[in-house]
Amino acid sequence: MKRALFAILLIITPFLAKSKDDQTFKPVVETINNLFTEIIQARTDNDKEKLNAELIETMNNFLHRQGSFDHAIDTLKYLSCLKSSDNALRIYTWNLCYTDGSFKYFGFVQQKSGGKINVYGLHDRRNKNPNATNKDLEYYTTSEWFGCIYYECITNNWNSRTYYTLIGWDGADNLINRKIVEVLSFTKRGIPVFEKKMFKVDRVISSRLVFEYADRATMLLRYNDKHKIIVIDHLSPAEDRFKEMYQYYGPDMSYDALEFKGGRWLLESNINPEIAINYQKNALVNRIKRRGISHDF
Repeated sequence: MKRALFAILLIITPFLAKSKDDQTFKPVVETINNLFTEIIQARTDNDKEKLNAELIETMNNFLHRQGSFDHAIDTLKYLSCLKSSDNALRIYTWNLCYTDGSFKYFGFVQQKSGGKINVYGLHDRRNKNPNATNKDLEYYTTSEWFGCIYYECITNNWNSRTYYTLIGWDGADNLINRKIVEVLSFTKRGIPVFEKKMFKVDRVISSRLVFEYADRATMLLRYNDKHKIIVIDHLSPAEDRFKEMYQYYGPDMSYDALEFKGGRWLLESNINPEIAINYQKNALVNRIKRRGISHDF
């Protein structure tokens, strides 16, 4: 009887703990959700920024609380939350849409390390020249972030280091959208950084890939787990005269791919379309879509 009772307690205890956590975090999650709703409904940019400042503070307090890393927040609208496959990283991103059609992005990195949770803010610097700072360093800091909504996170290991490849979307303006691929890692001191030498395209090494295309178009940029590649819609202008005028760019029915080899992502052009599109899609991306963040993933 005692053994049976012990077994029952082992089964019930995790559920009781989860229920307790849910009740503990319920008020703050509701507050965050309400703030997002108020931001969407706000009529002026000034009102949005005031509410967003409150949201940032609330998010920061929430993420520093014990147990927040493992707390499910699927009920939150307008927030993208990605967890790495090694269960060591959570990254949160959202945006403000201004009355002129432009965007500004905000986010946090939450890292689990040795039983401790570390939290770092992401600071959007898209409108500043990221190459003007840290020229001598091999990375960009979280204060030099190319703001976007992340919708996929890929975990790779190389030479005893872990790399988190992040795929994101930026609404840019009324003419173009952007898709971004970049790599986050942690220094020996545990500081999150964006690596500068992770992509090789036509013998050129770069820190991140940024694709610009027409606002009315939809671009495929998704990870194909079956073939371990990032599939890319090849973009081209509607006519040759529109070259480098990215508001006229869109998919041309061919595909490129990025494959992780030797610690870098290498570009392969014009891959087999069957390989490109024949794979199981990430269900998390569809959940992010349903939350109203963007339909362009």
